[in-house]
Amino acid sequence: MDDKELLSCIYQNADMGVDGILKVLEGAHSGPIREALQSQLSEYDHIRSEAIEMLRQRGGEPASPSAMAKLSAKMGAVGNLMKENTPGHIAEMMIQGNAMGLTRITKRLGEYEGEDKAVRKLAGKLLAAEQQNIEQMKQFL
Repeated sequence: MDDKELLSCIYQNADMGVDGILKVLEGAHSGPIREALQSQLSEYDHIRSEAIEMLRQRGGEPASPSAMAKLSAKMGAVGNLMKENTPGHIAEMMIQGNAMGLTRITKRLGEYEGEDKAVRKLAGKLLAAEQQNIEQMKQFL
């Protein structure tokens, strides 16, 4: 896996995070969990913007996650929130999403053959954000 492929993966993970949080925020009540989600949204948006900039600097363009992946995630979030939108349930949904993102970026980092320290640093930043988000959501379980 080269620099552009890893940056695309970082972009896609962060983009799915942004989309997922925006959907969950529609059903989240005010209070601490909403504040936590808004903080996570800001971090994902920042990482996504960095990935776009780095991709373009290297002659690439971000490829959005597939429409099917986005639709599936959106429908899953809507369905889950219709059943239950308590802070505990929202936290559980977010932890599951973060775990998927964490697994994906960890796998891609293992496949990365590039030497670009800035790319590796951004991937590490995404990993740290995923881990921090999981820890932050645990308090709402």
